[in-house]
Amino acid sequence: MTKATKNKKNKNAPKSKVTRILWIVCPIILVGLAAWLIVAYGTPSGTPPPSNNSTGPADRVDVVYFHRTVRCPTCIHAEELTRYTLETYFEDELDSPKLTFQSIDVQSSENAAIVQKYGAYGSQLFINTIKDGTDHIEEATDLYVLIHYDNEFVTALKSKIEKCLNGET
Repeated sequence: MTKATKNKKNKNAPKSKVTRILWIVCPIILVGLAAWLIVAYGTPSGTPPPSNNSTGPADRVDVVYFHRTVRCPTCIHAEELTRYTLETYFEDELDSPKLTFQSIDVQSSENAAIVQKYGAYGSQLFINTIKDGTDHIEEATDLYVLIHYDNEFVTALKSKIEKCLNGET
């Protein structure tokens, strides 16, 4: 076998035994890691699914915005839009026990109980409709795609809160 033939033959073949092992082990590790991430962070286990069991208006609606201690401009803007919506369209309800708003740092140990109740872990907005003494917690994930469209965000959040106040969870 000539030197040229030998070089052609080895171009497509793995260079060593270690390389062959890495080509087998790395994909297995990556698939395992992906599966673990999906299981660990796929859905918060503390958040019960929304329910439509009872009829009539809600006893109370709690709007709860969770955030980390250090916040990015987008996270700050999400809270500002939420506050704006509540203060502009639901001033009377906020003054009554019908509607509440809380902004909670998920990293503060003093908030551990409420963080666990909602299954929060970062910048998240939840709406909890309390009907007949039962929590109906829903994460408002659909609003985050509207974060840079202020009018659309406010309109969508206003609509959600109105439905919750009317008992439509």
